[in-house]
Amino acid sequence: MGQSTALSVYLRERRMAAGLARAELAMRAQLAPLLVTQIEAGTLVPNPPMLQRLFDSLDVPLWYRKHILVFGLPAVETGAAPANPTAEDLADLASLTHPACYQRFPTMDILAANTEYQRMFPGSGAGVNLLEWMFLNPAAKKAYIDWTTEAQLLVHAFRMLAPFAPAQRVNAITAACAVSADWDAVWASEIRSEDIARRQVRVRERSTGLERRMLLRVYDPAFPTRPWWLYRLVPTR
Repeated sequence: MGQSTALSVYLRERRMAAGLARAELAMRAQLAPLLVTQIEAGTLVPNPPMLQRLFDSLDVPLWYRKHILVFGLPAVETGAAPANPTAEDLADLASLTHPACYQRFPTMDILAANTEYQRMFPGSGAGVNLLEWMFLNPAAKKAYIDWTTEAQLLVHAFRMLAPFAPAQRVNAITAACAVSADWDAVWASEIRSEDIARRQVRVRERSTGLERRMLLRVYDPAFPTRPWWLYRLVPTR
């Protein structure tokens, strides 16, 4: 399947999850039913206005829409990118004074983390899956003051975007996290739309136990192109 098919599969699954027939979605999105059929079949790549109406009709959160476009639409060939961070990439990461890591989305596999990130989130680092760390490492509940909300946001993103990840990897992560007593409740929970786009994260400073408010920043490397994203937590005070 091509990448355009990934988008069509995603839209079809979102429609079915919403309990809508194609005709109902077409009516909501103000599109001809034939266009919806062609989009879901992967024979038509929707233009931006079509996608906007489809996303609105399917209640796709705004924060995820760029992710979906990155994963779901045909990519422009920009040359081969390394599968793992190079020495220069690691040096860039180490130069940041605030907690930061390279993370592969949407599986949330951490490829590298600087010293401050690993200090704030013990047990994290290269080779660790963030979802598994959140549910299986006791350090997570000590680090995050609002652990339940943060766990819900991670799971929600995973549920929304997992169709763009290899099924085998998604199943492995789900099976590992299912061991946690919290997994089923968090998986079945709903989150507020205002929490999805939240900018602040409340963490507990290990040395003092005091609260620290951090701004979440996510960057998609463009030059040089990299198949991972940079996650940073910047103190607000």
